Amino acid sequence: MVSFRKGTICAALFYFFSFAVTSQTIKIGVVDYPPHINFNEELNKSPLIKYMNSILLPLNYSFEYIKLPRVRASVELEEGRIDMLMPIPVIKKSIITLPLPLFYATPGLCFKKENFIPILSATHRFNNLMIGFPANSSLVFALESSKANLVALMGENAVNRGIELTQRGRFDAFYHPSPVQVYHRNTAKYKEVACSYFHGYSTPIYVAVANLKIFKLLNSAYQKALSKQSYEYYFANRDN
Repeated sequence: MVSFRKGTICAALFYFFSFAVTSQTIKIGVVDYPPHINFNEELNKSPLIKYMNSILLPLNYSFEYIKLPRVRASVELEEGRIDMLMPIPVIKKSIITLPLPLFYATPGLCFKKENFIPILSATHRFNNLMIGFPANSSLVFALESSKANLVALMGENAVNRGIELTQRGRFDAFYHPSPVQVYHRNTAKYKEVACSYFHGYSTPIYVAVANLKIFKLLNSAYQKALSKQSYEYYFANRDN
């Protein structure tokens, strides 16, 4: 009888645990990061969302994507109002990330197409150029040590304003932390702007999690997905 009760209790606990797992909703904060995540279209059309869905759906969890402004996103994560945040560079030691980066963001310079400099290792070509950059960005050494006239743009919208000033000829070029956000076929700027990259200065971009519980839940499935097909490979070979 005792053993029956123990078995009944164990079965009930297993049922309760299974129900709790399958009914839990994971809240995923996302920031605008075109072309990987684009707030100007339905989120489910964004390639990074599609890739993450392929990882999350087999876990039998429900999940919710929440659009967040970049400046508030990490605060929402640290205060526990969301369970995950992506994409994000490592900016605080207090933020836990899944260990493998989703992709690497490579900085570069964006030009009007008629002024395009394709190879940025020849830094003497920057001499006396007026090059804008977002004031909160860390410049690569190759640019910082060049003889360009560097102009910092303040404010959250500095990147968009910098590209617009380049289009209008106010800047000779604009430093972008990740030019792929501008220089791709799905943006109108692609027709007027051409960007080159500072290869060798790539920054890893991660998925951040709120706590170790979420880390343990996702990390195994996440690493398996990356080993089977990396996000960078998926992105490069997706249907456009």
